[in-house]
Amino acid sequence: MIDPALLQVVARLMIPSEGQWAALEIGAGIGTLTRELAARAGWVYAIEMDRDLAPAVATTCAGIANLTWIWTDALDYDLSGSALSQERPDASLVLCGNLPYYLTSDILYNVLVERTRWSRISFVVQEEVGERMAGPPGTRDFGRLSLWCQYRSRVSIERRISRGSFVPRPNVGSCLVALEVKPSFPLSAEEERVLDVVSRAAFSKRRKTLLNGLRDIAVDRDALSSALTQSGIDPEERPEDLGVDGFVRLAKAVQPIIREA
Repeated sequence: MIDPALLQVVARLMIPSEGQWAALEIGAGIGTLTRELAARAGWVYAIEMDRDLAPAVATTCAGIANLTWIWTDALDYDLSGSALSQERPDASLVLCGNLPYYLTSDILYNVLVERTRWSRISFVVQEEVGERMAGPPGTRDFGRLSLWCQYRSRVSIERRISRGSFVPRPNVGSCLVALEVKPSFPLSAEEERVLDVVSRAAFSKRRKTLLNGLRDIAVDRDALSSALTQSGIDPEERPEDLGVDGFVRLAKAVQPIIREA
């Protein structure tokens, strides 16, 4: 993104209030967004793997005192926020950035399936991915990614961003999605591992009913059918119709009868 006005808007949406924020930015590029984030956050830690950008970064981010630049692959970095929380114990933590499209799903699952320390997660993503993140149950957009985004957070598409806002110009539109992480969750950490197993299984066979999609991970088909029915879930439902609350009930119901978690 190169438009200064747009960069300011994006930074404001990623960090909605100035103050004690510690931001970890993924895919910082040459630092154009980084500079705006640093104007709003107390501390910014910027991750970029392309060291060839170092001369441009030195120019773009010259003189920014509250910035730490980290040359690494984001997928090789600890994205749990634990280290940052220890370093900045009084700050609210935000994970943000203009994500490379090919890394989006990997990074999102990395920070959603396991519990992390982030208060807010806000990314510019491909528009189609943003629709899936916020997609309601009963639609084709609702899938495993929707489930985990909505289980962990309150999701909102904050802004649509046109293709012409980027250099080089991408072939698809983008949007900024904000995830306000919930302070607590209805499942225990152990039950969340069950949720991961059943969500993988169900959405890998999303054209099948829940009973047929989950049968390979259950010790017994009849026990699975009984567990679904007793938890108020129709075994003939499709996974996209279940929603977050339904999957919470599903994880609790099938925990005793699945093969692995």
